[in-house]
Amino acid sequence: MLYPAQNLPLSTLTLDDWQLVKVSGADNSKFLQGQLTADINQLNESHWLLSVHCDPKGKTLSNLLLFKRADNIYYIVRKSVLDRQIDALKKFAIFSKVTIAADFSLTMMGLVGRNITSVQIEELTKLTKTNNCATIKNLTYIKIDYPEPRYIVIGPSQDMASLSVLTHLPHSSSQQWTLLDMQANYPIIDLKASEQFLPQAFNLQLFDAISFTKGCYCGQEMVARAQYRGINKRALYLLTGKEGILPAVGETLEQKIGDNWRETGFILTSLKLQDNTIWVQAILNNDLSQDEMIFRLKNSQQSLSVYKK
Repeated sequence: MLYPAQNLPLSTLTLDDWQLVKVSGADNSKFLQGQLTADINQLNESHWLLSVHCDPKGKTLSNLLLFKRADNIYYIVRKSVLDRQIDALKKFAIFSKVTIAADFSLTMMGLVGRNITSVQIEELTKLTKTNNCATIKNLTYIKIDYPEPRYIVIGPSQDMASLSVLTHLPHSSSQQWTLLDMQANYPIIDLKASEQFLPQAFNLQLFDAISFTKGCYCGQEMVARAQYRGINKRALYLLTGKEGILPAVGETLEQKIGDNWRETGFILTSLKLQDNTIWVQAILNNDLSQDEMIFRLKNSQQSLSVYKK
């Protein structure tokens, strides 16, 4: 069963829909600085970053969460885009001293829910909005503050097992983490959505995932033009509706225009909650007024409305 953040019981989560990637080598920071939208110079062992990997046309290949463990840079990416994303990154790594590979030696676990501060893990109490990452005794702790405080714990399975306090908590699936990202208005970019839209269409500029001052990176010209010349006409929305059939990634919606319905949008993901309501994350026009925000699933009478926080 899936719950919004405000109703979510304290629990641990698998993160099976995401994969860790390790970027090692003397040039790892310099190389990523020239490839990703974030300012990698701001990345350190006590502060993680969100970023975007774009193709040369500025279209979003994937969104990433980056952190450091010792001299290595890691990022978390959706498994469905893993191969495409790594292959695209490696094309530019020929002349750099870097190694880019999925890391299967480390395990990821999510910690979420109400009363999360009651979890007796000293390392978590030291994390703040600024110092939101720490690696202690071979375990990396990452704090995310939206839509409510939640954590990712990363490390070798034998070290993860030492956190005995977590073994007594209820366990849920990776979809619960997806739902929390949806509630935070953070995009779920799977393979069908990869290389389809500029980063601003996913609202990624609102998460400080794009630096507009650091200089060149792959796709930078188009991303900057979208920001300063207003060429991006899309934005990310979360829609909710009563019980219904879940649409697939890449499907469209229908929007009510007067007495008619017009096909629109691009669905990123959809989930059904424990109360049988459905949540749909979609890319839509960014100039919609409240009067125009009437939608339904295509070829269905299932109505959807914009989620109210």
